[in-house]
Amino acid sequence: MKKALGLFIMGLMLFSLFAIRPVSAADYTPKDIPLQSDEAKARFKADLQWYLKYGHFVISNGPYMLVMYSPENLYLKLEKYNGPRTIYTDTLPKDGIADVIEYQGVQNPENVILQIAKGEYDMGMFSFPAGKYQGLGSDVLANLNLYKSASSYNELTFNTYHDPDKDAPLVTVGDQVFFNPFAIRQIRFAMNFLISRDYIVQNIYQGSGAPMLGCIRPSHPANKYFEKVYEQLGITGAGNEEFALKLISDAMIQAEDQVKQYGHTLEKRDDGFWYFDGQPVEIKFIIRIEDERHDIGLYVADLLEKKVGFKVDRLEWDRQKAGQVVFAKPPSNYEWNIYTGGWGTSGIPSVWIDDYTAWFYAAWYGYVPGAVEPKHENTVTVEEALKFVGNGNVDAGLQAIGTAYYKSADSLGPMLNWTEEELTYLLTYFTIDKESVQGMPHINPDLVPEEPIKITTEDQYWDLQKISMLIGVLESERVFLIETWEFYPANKERIVNIKPEASTGIGQRWSVMTAETPDKHLKIAQFASTGAMFMSAFNPVGGLSDVYSVRVWNLIRDFGATTNFDGIVSPYRCKWELERGEFTVPDDAVIYNQTQGWIAENAGEKAVVKVKVTCDFGQWHNGVTGNIDDLKYYIAFLYTWAYKDTPDDPYYDDSVASSAGGALPNILGFQWTDDGYIVYGTYEHPLADDMTAGFYVFYPQLPWELYWAMGELVANAKEYGIDKTYSFSSGAEGVLWLDLLTKEHVDDLAKVMLKISGLTWDEITSTTTPSSTTPSSTTPSETTTTTTPSGGTSTTTYVVVGLVIIIIAAAAWYFTKKK
Repeated sequence: MKKALGLFIMGLMLFSLFAIRPVSAADYTPKDIPLQSDEAKARFKADLQWYLKYGHFVISNGPYMLVMYSPENLYLKLEKYNGPRTIYTDTLPKDGIADVIEYQGVQNPENVILQIAKGEYDMGMFSFPAGKYQGLGSDVLANLNLYKSASSYNELTFNTYHDPDKDAPLVTVGDQVFFNPFAIRQIRFAMNFLISRDYIVQNIYQGSGAPMLGCIRPSHPANKYFEKVYEQLGITGAGNEEFALKLISDAMIQAEDQVKQYGHTLEKRDDGFWYFDGQPVEIKFIIRIEDERHDIGLYVADLLEKKVGFKVDRLEWDRQKAGQVVFAKPPSNYEWNIYTGGWGTSGIPSVWIDDYTAWFYAAWYGYVPGAVEPKHENTVTVEEALKFVGNGNVDAGLQAIGTAYYKSADSLGPMLNWTEEELTYLLTYFTIDKESVQGMPHINPDLVPEEPIKITTEDQYWDLQKISMLIGVLESERVFLIETWEFYPANKERIVNIKPEASTGIGQRWSVMTAETPDKHLKIAQFASTGAMFMSAFNPVGGLSDVYSVRVWNLIRDFGATTNFDGIVSPYRCKWELERGEFTVPDDAVIYNQTQGWIAENAGEKAVVKVKVTCDFGQWHNGVTGNIDDLKYYIAFLYTWAYKDTPDDPYYDDSVASSAGGALPNILGFQWTDDGYIVYGTYEHPLADDMTAGFYVFYPQLPWELYWAMGELVANAKEYGIDKTYSFSSGAEGVLWLDLLTKEHVDDLAKVMLKISGLTWDEITSTTTPSSTTPSSTTPSETTTTTTPSGGTSTTTYVVVGLVIIIIAAAAWYFTKKK
């Protein structure tokens, strides 16, 4: 789940990354590539020609290129990329079989299944429980192959926000004050008992699933470690309605006194409903309508009204509308209380779960709740959690959940005072000290000792994972419901061969790459709600947060390293040599500093890992030859956006800092080679060499100049004559979530690239292009894209040849010159 995020340069806004000062006391001098050099101009020119041709900036290095996207028609087309790509493994597919892959967004699943059976589509990039297929009839099923997936799961996400200056569950919005029952931890925890997961499995999914009690799926091999945690908490699939209602009633009675301190009233009346300041306590419940989450939401809404006494406003929304509120706006806006969350993996799960609890339960790392501050504030400490299951005794709590490494309160030391934030940082990076968490959002450095705490054994690892899960369930900002067993449909005659994966079925990159049809043309129906194929912005820095966009993106980009079918991190476009031990960081091993450039800041320090990484850069989809500069800039980009150097640093993003900012302190230095680097670090997975090496593999997903231009658009749009505010990772009020597929965004990005490079539109449209940067000759035959210097893009479909094409091209050239 670790997200590759970004960084950029402050100081001179257009200074060249590769013209930074040499490192003192070292021989290392970065390659100088001024932004307006011939090499840089050739790259910018190739990118802009791609933009003119295809109308977007999705330029990467994977097995397929994006040649057409029509959001209004929910249509997307990929074509096989035949440029040079060296793959360093035989355990995963290297090239796609299909020459063309077409995605069509569809909205009626029952009709689509019938269309797949008829051969109108080859396969569905969606999955449904077995019951959905059983009613279709034997004639339909005879034409289908169904591929099981156990990779998706559902939960309830709660808006836990309350006014930070009040010791009461009150939310002030303008001149209105609201009562938020889910700001009360005890009420959120009670939802684990109020809901019958067994009911959901049997009555909503017709048995096609299993109760899920925490953030690890029942079918995941790690689930067995947490059974005692759930047992000690008393949580089962059946639920316990009586216990839940008592917890909620007790909490609400306590809240009566809390709100009274601020001049408000809270009472339960004879009609069975709770009232705040004389008005019913109302829950704004965002219920996704596209799948069984609709039924889950209605079931839970009925429980809250009929059993608890909360009025429920059932906001039955599609994913686009829901995502714009839950994931793009501050929870302090108080536009929602509950959201029917759904998750799925588009890749193969690792055998290790290092950052799972961080992703789902910790604000410093994941979506808690949504993706925009102010996020949930974790308050339950390790000591409080263990006392909860140990009848007031930490030692008894450890024994209750079955720990093997930590046997007493004394053995936990300073960790007793940690919340989920500090604990998940340690689980994610295996080491923590005061310096490494300075400036990290939500993590309290005062609770972390100067000397590092490290995870060194398997027993220690699983003990801390158990404690982390215990805290996560007690906090219950998310309540997980069920793992769904679903089936992907494929036409039996058209898909003559495909490689499914045990957990994800065919819902991931490798199956699509291996899907074989008689004509090498693959037609995929992708389930889409009304209005959009994707739920998040299409940018690899802070976007691509929904499974639908990730599935497409993973066909377009390549990995440096990735998980193979055995759950092991494997080389892909990069390979490595790993050494463990004690190493002294050499004088020429550098990290990136936003104001000083590449510096040997950690020379002479001790590292525990040394990894030599060698990468193949091949070519980008626009024909530009990749090289070490793409990798150097990508890493510098990560450093820059993860650290706030001044209070108003424009090259900083909170969500970038949450992920990249946690990983980078473990890097002590890079020594650059022609095709990679040697890296020294402090992170090591105590149990797995593959996880250790994979941590140190960096591989760019975009050409360096595109990262550069995106950073400038986000940080300094107005300096380029663009009166808008962009963000890599947020679509908050008044902010555009940068999307490389959205016309308005790519038009603005083109303006930035023109100004940075000093190119003119005459030069861009010139037929004279260096051979090393000639854009791919593959063009969507039915589409002509014409773009004017002002950025206006129009895409029209023609089935005409000869003179009409010449006229259109001439007209486009004329108006381009005119403007």
